[in-house]
Amino acid sequence: MSRLSLEAFADRATEIFPQLVRGMTRHENNYLTKGVVTLPQVWALRYLSRQPQCAMRELAEFMKMGLSSVTGLVDRLVKQGLAARRRTEKDRRIVFVEITGKGRKVLKEILDQRRKTTLSLFESLTSEERSIYLGILEKLVKKLS
Repeated sequence: MSRLSLEAFADRATEIFPQLVRGMTRHENNYLTKGVVTLPQVWALRYLSRQPQCAMRELAEFMKMGLSSVTGLVDRLVKQGLAARRRTEKDRRIVFVEITGKGRKVLKEILDQRRKTTLSLFESLTSEERSIYLGILEKLVKKLS
């Protein structure tokens, strides 16, 4: 591959990333790919699956969203039966949110399908190519945090 300027790389990457995501999505059939839940809702469910007791403020901080935006997101998850709200007797102002059994099932289905798609996609690369790719992704994530 010829050397690309940073600008040319950005243009090409901006064109390719959506194609990659759309291609992966075509191989999946779940709440996310059907448009029943959004990607931010999946991120919230994943976080809630790891946090047995999560205050709304904590979820808002994790999501890097305002409390009112997270309230709307959680409203939709609750309406679909994927999450539940709970208040403590100590302080009724504090609202906790937790993933439901249905939420865990939906999240597992999404993650299992994404894993299978990833395995299928990356089996054509060598172990070394996968290691390089993963190293680059980890470096980019570190730069973003």
